[in-house]
Amino acid sequence: MNAMNLVSTLLRTCRAALAALARELAAWKPGRDRAIFSAEAVLSVALAVVVANVLHLSYTWWAAISGFAVMQTRFAASAERAAHRVIGTVIGAGLGAVAGPLIGDRPWLFVPALGVIGGVAAYYANGSKAPYAWMLGGVTALMVTYEAHVLNSLPSTAEFAALRAAEVVVGTLSCLAVASLFHFGPQWYRRIRPPAASATPFGGGEGAAPEPSAAPSAESLRRNRLVLGMQAALAIIVLAAATYFLDMPGFAQALVTAIAVLILPAGKLVDGTRQPIIDKMVQRVIGCLLAGALGMALLPVTQGQAVLSMLVLSLGVWAGCHVQSGPQGASYVGRQFTIAFIMVFVQDHHWANDPMPALLRLSGILSGIAVLAAVMLATRRLKGDFILPSRHTR
Repeated sequence: MNAMNLVSTLLRTCRAALAALARELAAWKPGRDRAIFSAEAVLSVALAVVVANVLHLSYTWWAAISGFAVMQTRFAASAERAAHRVIGTVIGAGLGAVAGPLIGDRPWLFVPALGVIGGVAAYYANGSKAPYAWMLGGVTALMVTYEAHVLNSLPSTAEFAALRAAEVVVGTLSCLAVASLFHFGPQWYRRIRPPAASATPFGGGEGAAPEPSAAPSAESLRRNRLVLGMQAALAIIVLAAATYFLDMPGFAQALVTAIAVLILPAGKLVDGTRQPIIDKMVQRVIGCLLAGALGMALLPVTQGQAVLSMLVLSLGVWAGCHVQSGPQGASYVGRQFTIAFIMVFVQDHHWANDPMPALLRLSGILSGIAVLAAVMLATRRLKGDFILPSRHTR
Protein backbone atom coordinates (compact mmCIF):
# COMPACT_ATOMS: atom_id res chain seq x y z
CA MET A 1 0.00 0.00 0.00
CA ASN A 2 2.82 2.40 0.87
CA ALA A 3 4.50 1.69 -2.45
CA MET A 4 1.22 2.40 -4.26
CA ASN A 5 0.80 5.64 -2.34
CA LEU A 6 4.34 6.62 -3.28
CA VAL A 7 3.64 5.94 -6.96
CA SER A 8 0.42 7.96 -6.74
CA THR A 9 2.23 10.87 -5.08
CA LEU A 10 5.01 10.81 -7.67
CA LEU A 11 2.52 10.79 -10.53
CA ARG A 12 0.54 13.66 -9.01
CA THR A 13 3.72 15.67 -8.43
CA CYS A 14 4.91 14.93 -11.96
CA ARG A 15 1.63 16.15 -13.45
CA ALA A 16 1.82 19.33 -11.36
CA ALA A 17 5.42 20.00 -12.43
CA LEU A 18 4.64 19.42 -16.12
CA ALA A 19 1.59 21.67 -15.86
CA ALA A 20 3.72 24.41 -14.27
CA LEU A 21 6.29 24.05 -17.03
CA ALA A 22 3.55 24.22 -19.68
CA ARG A 23 2.18 27.41 -18.11
CA GLU A 24 5.66 28.91 -18.05
CA LEU A 25 6.27 28.14 -21.71
CA ALA A 26 2.81 29.35 -22.71
CA ALA A 27 3.34 32.68 -20.92
CA TRP A 28 6.80 33.28 -22.39
CA LYS A 29 7.49 36.91 -21.45
CA PRO A 30 11.19 37.77 -21.43
CA GLY A 31 10.87 40.88 -19.24
CA ARG A 32 13.83 43.15 -18.53
CA ASP A 33 15.06 41.58 -15.29
CA ARG A 34 14.64 38.02 -16.53
CA ALA A 35 16.48 38.86 -19.71
CA ILE A 36 19.34 40.43 -17.74
CA PHE A 37 19.63 37.40 -15.45
CA SER A 38 19.63 35.02 -18.42
CA ALA A 39 22.25 37.12 -20.23
CA GLU A 40 24.47 37.17 -17.13
CA ALA A 41 24.25 33.38 -16.81
CA VAL A 42 25.02 32.83 -20.51
CA LEU A 43 28.07 35.12 -20.41
CA SER A 44 29.27 33.58 -17.15
CA VAL A 45 29.10 30.02 -18.53
CA ALA A 46 30.75 31.06 -21.80
CA LEU A 47 33.58 32.86 -19.99
CA ALA A 48 34.12 29.89 -17.66
CA VAL A 49 34.36 27.49 -20.60
CA VAL A 50 36.81 29.72 -22.49
CA VAL A 51 39.09 30.25 -19.47
CA ALA A 52 38.99 26.56 -18.52
CA ASN A 53 39.94 25.59 -22.09
CA VAL A 54 42.77 28.13 -22.17
CA LEU A 55 44.11 26.71 -18.89
CA HIS A 56 43.65 23.12 -20.19
CA LEU A 57 41.67 22.06 -17.12
CA SER A 58 40.63 18.43 -17.08
CA TYR A 59 36.90 18.84 -16.38
CA THR A 60 35.69 21.99 -18.12
CA TRP A 61 32.07 21.18 -17.33
CA TRP A 62 32.68 21.69 -13.59
CA ALA A 63 33.86 25.21 -14.32
CA ALA A 64 30.84 25.83 -16.56
CA ILE A 65 28.40 24.54 -13.93
CA SER A 66 30.06 26.72 -11.29
CA GLY A 67 29.70 29.73 -13.58
CA PHE A 68 25.97 29.06 -13.78
CA ALA A 69 25.23 27.83 -10.25
CA VAL A 70 26.75 30.85 -8.49
CA MET A 71 24.82 33.43 -10.53
CA GLN A 72 21.91 35.04 -8.66
CA THR A 73 19.56 37.90 -9.50
CA ARG A 74 21.36 40.24 -7.03
CA PHE A 75 25.09 40.91 -7.01
CA ALA A 76 25.36 40.60 -3.21
CA ALA A 77 23.71 37.18 -3.33
CA SER A 78 26.05 36.07 -6.12
CA ALA A 79 29.10 37.23 -4.14
CA GLU A 80 27.96 35.41 -1.01
CA ARG A 81 27.23 32.24 -2.96
CA ALA A 82 30.62 32.48 -4.66
CA ALA A 83 32.40 32.70 -1.31
CA HIS A 84 30.47 29.72 0.04
CA ARG A 85 31.18 27.64 -3.06
CA VAL A 86 34.92 28.33 -3.00
CA ILE A 87 35.29 27.87 0.77
CA GLY A 88 33.28 24.64 0.79
CA THR A 89 35.13 23.25 -2.21
CA VAL A 90 38.61 24.03 -0.85
CA ILE A 91 37.85 22.54 2.58
CA GLY A 92 36.18 19.49 1.06
CA ALA A 93 39.03 18.95 -1.39
CA GLY A 94 41.56 19.14 1.44
CA LEU A 95 39.62 16.66 3.57
CA GLY A 96 39.26 14.22 0.69
CA ALA A 97 42.92 14.49 -0.28
CA VAL A 98 43.97 13.56 3.25
CA ALA A 99 41.35 10.92 4.09
CA GLY A 100 41.00 9.25 0.69
CA PRO A 101 44.45 7.65 0.36
CA LEU A 102 44.25 6.38 3.96
CA ILE A 103 41.02 4.40 3.54
CA GLY A 104 40.62 4.00 -0.23
CA ASP A 105 41.75 0.35 -0.25
CA ARG A 106 39.61 -0.70 2.73
CA PRO A 107 35.97 -0.99 1.58
CA TRP A 108 34.73 -1.94 5.07
CA LEU A 109 35.93 1.49 6.24
CA PHE A 110 35.78 3.42 2.96
CA VAL A 111 32.06 2.91 2.23
CA PRO A 112 30.69 3.88 5.68
CA ALA A 113 33.14 6.80 5.85
CA LEU A 114 31.59 8.25 2.70
CA GLY A 115 28.17 7.85 4.30
CA VAL A 116 29.32 9.74 7.39
CA ILE A 117 30.73 12.59 5.29
CA GLY A 118 27.49 12.90 3.31
CA GLY A 119 25.28 12.63 6.38
CA VAL A 120 27.18 15.33 8.28
CA ALA A 121 27.10 17.62 5.24
CA ALA A 122 23.34 17.18 4.79
CA TYR A 123 22.68 17.68 8.51
CA TYR A 124 24.58 20.97 8.74
CA ALA A 125 23.43 22.23 5.33
CA ASN A 126 19.82 22.03 6.57
CA GLY A 127 19.21 24.89 8.96
CA SER A 128 22.70 26.35 8.58
CA LYS A 129 23.49 29.96 7.71
CA ALA A 130 25.86 28.66 5.02
CA PRO A 131 24.04 25.68 3.50
CA TYR A 132 25.75 26.04 0.14
CA ALA A 133 29.21 25.84 1.70
CA TRP A 134 28.27 22.69 3.60
CA MET A 135 26.79 21.09 0.50
CA LEU A 136 29.81 21.88 -1.70
CA GLY A 137 32.21 20.83 1.04
CA GLY A 138 30.46 17.50 1.46
CA VAL A 139 30.15 16.79 -2.25
CA THR A 140 33.78 17.69 -2.95
CA ALA A 141 35.07 15.63 -0.02
CA LEU A 142 33.05 12.65 -1.27
CA MET A 143 34.29 13.00 -4.84
CA VAL A 144 37.95 13.35 -3.89
CA THR A 145 37.79 10.57 -1.29
CA TYR A 146 36.20 8.24 -3.80
CA GLU A 147 38.69 9.15 -6.52
CA ALA A 148 41.51 8.29 -4.09
CA HIS A 149 40.58 4.61 -4.14
CA VAL A 150 40.86 4.67 -7.95
CA LEU A 151 44.12 6.64 -8.09
CA ASN A 152 45.63 4.76 -5.14
CA SER A 153 48.26 7.48 -4.65
CA LEU A 154 48.53 10.51 -2.38
CA PRO A 155 50.20 12.78 -5.00
CA SER A 156 47.65 11.81 -7.67
CA THR A 157 44.76 12.38 -5.27
CA ALA A 158 46.15 15.76 -4.22
CA GLU A 159 46.48 16.74 -7.88
CA PHE A 160 42.87 15.70 -8.56
CA ALA A 161 41.69 17.71 -5.54
CA ALA A 162 43.65 20.76 -6.67
CA LEU A 163 42.21 20.56 -10.18
CA ARG A 164 38.71 20.18 -8.81
CA ALA A 165 39.18 23.31 -6.71
CA ALA A 166 40.73 25.17 -9.66
CA GLU A 167 37.75 24.35 -11.89
CA VAL A 168 35.33 25.66 -9.30
CA VAL A 169 37.40 28.81 -8.74
CA VAL A 170 37.55 29.50 -12.50
CA GLY A 171 33.77 29.17 -12.85
CA THR A 172 33.10 31.20 -9.72
CA LEU A 173 35.43 34.05 -10.71
CA SER A 174 33.90 34.09 -14.20
CA CYS A 175 30.48 34.52 -12.61
CA LEU A 176 31.70 37.33 -10.35
CA ALA A 177 33.36 39.10 -13.28
CA VAL A 178 30.14 39.08 -15.29
CA ALA A 179 27.94 39.93 -12.29
CA SER A 180 30.26 42.85 -11.43
CA LEU A 181 30.01 44.17 -14.96
CA PHE A 182 26.21 44.14 -14.85
CA HIS A 183 26.09 45.54 -11.32
CA PHE A 184 28.75 48.26 -11.31
CA GLY A 185 28.53 49.13 -15.01
CA PRO A 186 25.03 50.65 -14.81
CA GLN A 187 26.00 52.47 -11.60
CA TRP A 188 28.95 54.07 -13.34
CA TYR A 189 26.79 54.93 -16.35
CA ARG A 190 24.13 56.55 -14.16
CA ARG A 191 26.78 58.70 -12.50
CA ILE A 192 27.87 60.17 -15.81
CA ARG A 193 24.35 60.25 -17.26
CA PRO A 194 21.51 60.23 -14.68
CA PRO A 195 18.46 58.17 -15.82
CA ALA A 196 14.94 59.41 -16.09
CA ALA A 197 12.89 59.26 -12.90
CA SER A 198 10.82 56.34 -14.17
CA ALA A 199 13.80 54.09 -14.87
CA THR A 200 14.13 50.89 -12.89
CA PRO A 201 17.60 49.87 -11.66
CA PHE A 202 18.99 46.48 -12.49
CA GLY A 203 18.17 43.73 -10.02
CA GLY A 204 14.73 44.98 -8.96
CA GLY A 205 11.22 43.80 -9.73
CA GLU A 206 11.18 40.16 -10.76
CA GLY A 207 14.49 39.48 -9.03
CA ALA A 208 13.23 40.45 -5.59
CA ALA A 209 13.63 37.77 -2.96
CA PRO A 210 10.46 36.14 -1.63
CA GLU A 211 9.46 36.69 1.96
CA PRO A 212 10.88 33.99 4.21
CA SER A 213 8.62 31.22 5.49
CA ALA A 214 7.88 30.82 9.16
CA ALA A 215 10.61 28.66 10.72
CA PRO A 216 9.72 25.50 12.70
CA SER A 217 10.62 25.05 16.35
CA ALA A 218 14.22 24.30 17.30
CA GLU A 219 13.36 20.74 18.38
CA SER A 220 11.43 20.05 15.17
CA LEU A 221 14.27 21.49 13.10
CA ARG A 222 16.90 19.38 14.88
CA ARG A 223 14.83 16.19 14.52
CA ASN A 224 14.23 16.69 10.83
CA ARG A 225 17.87 17.61 10.19
CA LEU A 226 18.88 14.33 11.84
CA VAL A 227 16.49 12.33 9.67
CA LEU A 228 17.59 14.03 6.46
CA GLY A 229 21.24 13.55 7.39
CA MET A 230 20.65 9.87 8.05
CA GLN A 231 18.82 9.46 4.74
CA ALA A 232 21.69 11.13 2.89
CA ALA A 233 24.18 8.84 4.66
CA LEU A 234 22.23 5.68 3.80
CA ALA A 235 21.77 6.71 0.16
CA ILE A 236 25.48 7.49 -0.21
CA ILE A 237 26.47 4.18 1.43
CA VAL A 238 24.33 2.30 -1.11
CA LEU A 239 25.74 4.33 -4.01
CA ALA A 240 29.32 4.01 -2.77
CA ALA A 241 29.02 0.25 -2.32
CA ALA A 242 27.47 -0.16 -5.78
CA THR A 243 30.23 1.92 -7.34
CA TYR A 244 33.05 0.28 -5.38
CA PHE A 245 32.05 -3.27 -6.27
CA LEU A 246 30.07 -2.84 -9.51
CA ASP A 247 31.74 0.24 -11.07
CA MET A 248 28.46 2.16 -11.35
CA PRO A 249 28.77 5.07 -13.82
CA GLY A 250 28.04 8.70 -13.03
CA PHE A 251 28.94 8.38 -9.35
CA ALA A 252 29.80 12.07 -8.93
CA GLN A 253 26.38 13.22 -10.09
CA ALA A 254 24.67 10.55 -7.99
CA LEU A 255 26.44 11.97 -4.95
CA VAL A 256 25.44 15.54 -5.77
CA THR A 257 21.83 14.41 -6.21
CA ALA A 258 21.71 12.45 -2.95
CA ILE A 259 22.75 15.52 -0.96
CA ALA A 260 21.31 18.44 -2.94
CA VAL A 261 17.76 17.08 -3.08
CA LEU A 262 17.65 16.73 0.72
CA ILE A 263 18.64 20.33 1.46
CA LEU A 264 15.60 22.50 2.21
CA PRO A 265 14.98 26.02 3.53
CA ALA A 266 14.36 26.10 7.28
CA GLY A 267 10.70 27.02 6.73
CA LYS A 268 10.11 23.71 4.93
CA LEU A 269 11.77 21.50 7.54
CA VAL A 270 8.43 20.75 9.16
CA ASP A 271 6.94 17.57 10.61
CA GLY A 272 4.81 15.19 8.55
CA THR A 273 5.79 16.40 5.10
CA ARG A 274 8.25 15.24 2.47
CA GLN A 275 6.51 16.94 -0.39
CA PRO A 276 9.23 19.60 -0.91
CA ILE A 277 11.78 16.80 -1.35
CA ILE A 278 9.50 14.90 -3.72
CA ASP A 279 8.98 18.13 -5.67
CA LYS A 280 12.75 18.55 -6.05
CA MET A 281 13.24 14.92 -7.04
CA VAL A 282 10.54 15.02 -9.71
CA GLN A 283 11.55 18.42 -11.09
CA ARG A 284 15.21 17.34 -11.17
CA VAL A 285 14.31 14.25 -13.21
CA ILE A 286 12.07 16.21 -15.60
CA GLY A 287 14.68 18.90 -16.18
CA CYS A 288 17.46 16.35 -16.74
CA LEU A 289 15.39 14.20 -19.11
CA LEU A 290 14.31 17.21 -21.17
CA ALA A 291 17.87 18.51 -21.40
CA GLY A 292 19.19 15.04 -22.22
CA ALA A 293 16.65 14.47 -24.99
CA LEU A 294 17.13 17.92 -26.53
CA GLY A 295 20.89 17.77 -26.12
CA MET A 296 21.21 14.36 -27.74
CA ALA A 297 19.18 15.64 -30.69
CA LEU A 298 21.35 18.75 -31.09
CA LEU A 299 24.80 17.21 -30.51
CA PRO A 300 25.09 15.80 -34.06
CA VAL A 301 24.26 19.24 -35.44
CA THR A 302 27.23 20.89 -33.74
CA GLN A 303 29.77 18.40 -35.17
CA GLY A 304 32.07 19.30 -32.28
CA GLN A 305 32.69 22.77 -33.76
CA ALA A 306 33.52 25.33 -31.07
CA VAL A 307 31.45 28.25 -32.38
CA LEU A 308 28.36 26.20 -33.12
CA SER A 309 28.61 24.29 -29.85
CA MET A 310 28.93 27.53 -27.88
CA LEU A 311 25.92 29.00 -29.68
CA VAL A 312 23.71 25.98 -28.91
CA LEU A 313 24.98 25.90 -25.32
CA SER A 314 24.16 29.59 -24.86
CA LEU A 315 20.63 29.15 -26.20
CA GLY A 316 20.03 26.24 -23.84
CA VAL A 317 21.34 28.17 -20.84
CA TRP A 318 19.19 31.17 -21.78
CA ALA A 319 16.03 29.05 -22.04
CA GLY A 320 16.73 27.25 -18.76
CA CYS A 321 17.38 30.50 -16.90
CA HIS A 322 14.20 32.00 -18.29
CA VAL A 323 12.16 29.12 -16.87
CA GLN A 324 14.10 29.19 -13.60
CA SER A 325 13.26 32.86 -13.02
CA GLY A 326 9.59 32.43 -13.91
CA PRO A 327 6.61 32.63 -11.51
CA GLN A 328 4.68 29.53 -12.61
CA GLY A 329 6.25 26.97 -10.24
CA ALA A 330 8.71 25.31 -12.63
CA SER A 331 11.83 27.11 -11.34
CA TYR A 332 13.69 23.96 -10.29
CA VAL A 333 12.91 22.32 -13.63
CA GLY A 334 14.59 25.23 -15.38
CA ARG A 335 17.62 25.07 -13.09
CA GLN A 336 18.11 21.33 -13.54
CA PHE A 337 17.54 21.63 -17.28
CA THR A 338 20.35 24.19 -17.49
CA ILE A 339 22.79 22.09 -15.46
CA ALA A 340 22.04 18.96 -17.49
CA PHE A 341 22.30 20.88 -20.76
CA ILE A 342 25.75 22.11 -19.73
CA MET A 343 26.73 18.50 -18.98
CA VAL A 344 25.73 17.46 -22.49
CA PHE A 345 27.59 20.15 -24.42
CA VAL A 346 30.65 20.89 -22.30
CA GLN A 347 32.84 17.83 -22.83
CA ASP A 348 35.71 17.83 -20.35
CA HIS A 349 38.66 19.74 -21.89
CA HIS A 350 37.49 20.00 -25.51
CA TRP A 351 34.40 20.41 -27.67
CA ALA A 352 32.99 17.13 -28.99
CA ASN A 353 29.73 15.55 -30.08
CA ASP A 354 30.21 12.25 -28.24
CA PRO A 355 26.99 11.57 -26.26
CA MET A 356 28.47 8.92 -23.94
CA PRO A 357 30.01 11.23 -21.26
CA ALA A 358 26.75 13.14 -20.99
CA LEU A 359 24.71 9.94 -20.80
CA LEU A 360 26.91 8.62 -18.00
CA ARG A 361 26.48 11.83 -16.01
CA LEU A 362 22.73 11.88 -16.55
CA SER A 363 22.49 8.21 -15.55
CA GLY A 364 24.25 9.14 -12.32
CA ILE A 365 21.56 11.74 -11.57
CA LEU A 366 18.77 9.25 -12.22
CA SER A 367 20.41 6.50 -10.17
CA GLY A 368 20.90 8.97 -7.31
CA ILE A 369 17.19 9.83 -7.42
CA ALA A 370 16.20 6.13 -7.53
CA VAL A 371 18.39 5.18 -4.55
CA LEU A 372 17.28 8.21 -2.54
CA ALA A 373 13.60 7.43 -3.21
CA ALA A 374 14.14 3.85 -2.01
CA VAL A 375 15.87 5.08 1.16
CA MET A 376 13.08 7.57 1.86
CA LEU A 377 10.48 4.85 1.44
CA ALA A 378 12.39 2.48 3.73
CA THR A 379 12.75 5.16 6.43
CA ARG A 380 9.28 6.67 6.10
CA ARG A 381 8.29 5.80 9.68
CA LEU A 382 10.94 8.14 11.05
CA LYS A 383 8.79 11.14 10.08
CA GLY A 384 5.31 9.68 10.13
CA ASP A 385 3.27 9.10 7.03
CA PHE A 386 5.14 9.44 3.73
CA ILE A 387 2.20 10.92 1.86
CA LEU A 388 0.72 14.36 2.17
CA PRO A 389 -2.99 15.09 1.87
CA SER A 390 -4.18 15.22 -1.72
CA ARG A 391 -4.04 19.02 -1.96
CA HIS A 392 -0.85 20.08 -3.73
CA THR A 393 0.20 23.59 -2.88
CA ARG A 394 2.46 25.67 -5.07
